[in-house]
Amino acid sequence: MSTGDPLRKRPAESPAAAYKKAIREVTGGMEGEVKRNEERVRQLRERIADLDRDLSTAADRRLLVRIAANLAWEDALEALWVESWMTMKPFPKPDRMAKAGDAMELAAEIERKAADLLAAVRGRSVDRH
Repeated sequence: MSTGDPLRKRPAESPAAAYKKAIREVTGGMEGEVKRNEERVRQLRERIADLDRDLSTAADRRLLVRIAANLAWEDALEALWVESWMTMKPFPKPDRMAKAGDAMELAAEIERKAADLLAAVRGRSVDRH
């Protein structure tokens, strides 16, 4: 018989050899899956670290805007103190339903509005004299 004869009997594989072969195939596939999972875990850890930095930056900016708003409020109260006809109110609580915005833009807007108010008050006091 030739070596390519399909009718030729293959040597019998022992059950132990067949089991070992099956285990090698399964564990080989699992090793590939483990490597893919390890890479995915590494990517997810990097993403979490990036998000953590972003969250920390956003919290810092939020705090800076709140400080800027409080300082601007105090400046406004001080500037308007002479306006006895005006009813002064306490600093408003944050509006939880307000649309979020860029912290630096909001801080800049607070500064512009405070400057406008102070300019208006100064202009009024100059007109009175």
